Amino acid sequence: MLSHSTRRWLAGVGVAGAFVAASASPAVAAEAPFEIATHDLLVAPGHTDYGYLYAQQTDTESGMNFGRTSVDIDLSAVAAFATVEPAWGWTCDVSATKLHCETDIEEEQSPSFDYMVTAKDDAKPGQKGSLAISMTAGGKTAKATADITIAEGVDLVSDPTVESSGVPGGTAGLPAVVRNAGETAVDGAVLVIQAEYLAAYGGDFSNCTTDEWGMASFCTFDTKIEPGKSYKLAGNLPIKLAPEVRTGARFPVLLDWWTTDDWNMAFKDWFVDVKPGKGGKLRLVEQSMQAARVPQTDLDRSNDTTVGTVRVTGSNHADLATKGATASGKKGDVVTVEPSFTNLGPAVLEYLGQATPGIQLEDLPVRVSVPAGTTVVEAPGDCVPFVPVKEWNPWNAAWGEPGAKEYACQVLEIWKDDDTSYSFGLRIDTVVPDAAGSLTTTLTGDPNKSNDTAKIVINPTSTDGGNGGNDNGGNDNGNGGNGGGQGGDGGGLPVTGQSTGLIAGLGALLLAAGVGGYLVAKRRRTRFVA
Repeated sequence: MLSHSTRRWLAGVGVAGAFVAASASPAVAAEAPFEIATHDLLVAPGHTDYGYLYAQQTDTESGMNFGRTSVDIDLSAVAAFATVEPAWGWTCDVSATKLHCETDIEEEQSPSFDYMVTAKDDAKPGQKGSLAISMTAGGKTAKATADITIAEGVDLVSDPTVESSGVPGGTAGLPAVVRNAGETAVDGAVLVIQAEYLAAYGGDFSNCTTDEWGMASFCTFDTKIEPGKSYKLAGNLPIKLAPEVRTGARFPVLLDWWTTDDWNMAFKDWFVDVKPGKGGKLRLVEQSMQAARVPQTDLDRSNDTTVGTVRVTGSNHADLATKGATASGKKGDVVTVEPSFTNLGPAVLEYLGQATPGIQLEDLPVRVSVPAGTTVVEAPGDCVPFVPVKEWNPWNAAWGEPGAKEYACQVLEIWKDDDTSYSFGLRIDTVVPDAAGSLTTTLTGDPNKSNDTAKIVINPTSTDGGNGGNDNGGNDNGNGGNGGGQGGDGGGLPVTGQSTGLIAGLGALLLAAGVGGYLVAKRRRTRFVA
């Protein structure tokens, strides 16, 4: 049986990481302590696609430092129909038939190299050639090849967003539509479904394969998708909601359409175990022209992705009980406080933070005010200064920035009876007896508002000033409890790790397109039951 962390990796990081591995083919190194992983490309005439390669150490015991590293690519087999240029980060000499690039690799880092392949306007679909790649470091050389094939350009387009809803333990049905915005019929398609395990694919269609958690699923269709026409699933896609999900929660489901050839090339070495369903086929049916949206004409691969949202209805809420903190010191001292909250359940509190689609600063469910006479010199990375803003971009917000008087904090995935704490380092600038701040939770549907606020007291004058000002905090282990804010690994406890769903999917789109090194992680907590 897999450990919790292993299963977590396969189902979480693996969703995004497998896109790298699936489209990357390692070459056997000749005497070198490393090998080259690369991938093949399909490129339409007049268009550019992105390739990448990177080095994988084969001798993990030696801990090789690459140092000065060079990459040589023989372009002669593709020069008649395509040009190849380095993307960034290396110093290169480029000619029509050869590419030589060098760079210094930092200690304990491995080389990665990105390049652009542009098919000439007069290139013909079916033309094919191989890039002969060599990488040299430490006097050792490894070799690999990457096939470049000219393909007919098509354009699959889908709705940007769709929504559905369901009750805890029930099933929500997501619609899905794909259109052919190009001028050439598309011979079949593949729908990639990425979901959260709390809101996972729940179908049993024979033309769909899925992993054991329903987080990565793939449906193949042999329908010819005619130019200018729109097709929808014959039935809505079933998304199974776990019994523990919280009423009011919103879970992303990524629906990503691929041509059959793109799919076969990108995922021919897919290594995560997936199994086909045992039921009937999921079909694509043509929509009437009145129902079809005016198709887009660009060839941007991002327009074939639908971000679905499943909203949880019913009456299953989470009661968050806060617990405060105290500290004492003299002027100039830096003291640490760790206010916390416990999820008393019964519902699981889903991840709500910087990677949650559509979340705004005021939507973050935890607010921390700083006691008078103190300055935050160390703030947790889960918290961001709370200041009035017209527009807020969580990806470039000042997470963990010290010096604010108030913070908004994200939450990881918190199951019933689990705790989360936030550690702040406060410098005492002025000694103020009973200087009070607070931690407050604001969660829609929380059934008990009396335990939503607890005090943070600096230099308390009474023995109870500090219990945080809230005796309804549930457990007494407010400073982390069952794994604290960052989780644990073992005994079935949650762990912090990479995301699935939306973020993994967007990374997968770019990775499969050949942009190496793209991996976005959101910090969250998950649990699998063995």
